[in-house]
Amino acid sequence: MKSVFVDTAALIALGNRRDDFHGPARTVRRTLIGGGYAFVTTRLVIVELCNAFSRGELRSTAARIVDSIEQSSRWTIIEADRPWIAAGFDLYRRMTDKEWGLVDCVSILVAQHFEIQDVFTTDHHFEQAGFRILLQRTA
Repeated sequence: MKSVFVDTAALIALGNRRDDFHGPARTVRRTLIGGGYAFVTTRLVIVELCNAFSRGELRSTAARIVDSIEQSSRWTIIEADRPWIAAGFDLYRRMTDKEWGLVDCVSILVAQHFEIQDVFTTDHHFEQAGFRILLQRTA
């Protein structure tokens, strides 16, 4: 089964109807589901989503998204354990020419580890790391 890494930007776009990428994200999600893809993310991405949606009506949306992910057999959540954080921090420390955050670095390493080529995101940092992003910014 082919896998896709799901980044915070995609989860935010899916959960927030006001997000510029809400419609395109829903289309990409339907395409991935129809294509039989498995979804991979990290606990750090889940934390970022919950932080982004911590106010108002989006808080319950974040809870529904996380519950749905945790209950689905199509999803794998990689825990943010010490080895992943340490490896991510090592990449973070080395990539002085990039603006990659620690969560991005861990996500990049996870996607590489699972030999994932496609990342469900708008974040160009993943393109810099050699991945294909599925939510492209348009002019």
